[in-house]
Amino acid sequence: RLGVQEYWQYDPTGNYLELSLQGLALVAGEYQPLPAWELEDGTLAVRSEVLGLELRLVDQGLRFYDPRTGEYLRDLEESEDGREQAESRAEQEAEGRRREAAARQAAETRVQQEAAARRQEAAARQAAEARVAELEALLDRRPDVE
Repeated sequence: RLGVQEYWQYDPTGNYLELSLQGLALVAGEYQPLPAWELEDGTLAVRSEVLGLELRLVDQGLRFYDPRTGEYLRDLEESEDGREQAESRAEQEAEGRRREAAARQAAETRVQQEAAARRQEAAARQAAEARVAELEALLDRRPDVE
């Protein structure tokens, strides 16, 4: 009555269904079984036209396989692991950026401190040179010094 195009039955224990995975498609108002087949490795597969995917029983678990890419879609565990790995990578990258920023700030501070020290040295040198010039002028004015 709802017009659901396909529906699936999955029995992971194998206690209730003849095949652990069964699909039905709505055809002319009635549900018809979707054909299941076995791959060379013994994996049971059924194609979903609605999803454009194959549902496969792999290692006693239901997996979605994309025949266009030749890859399985990530399952919940892989998604969580992938998410955790991505979060960990993002945290590591953020920490790396913080360290780089701190190192850059420290380098800029050192450059500023070195520039201030050079200015102080230049001012001290100028003051010393002025004092030497002053003392030389005093010596030049003294008659008893040749």
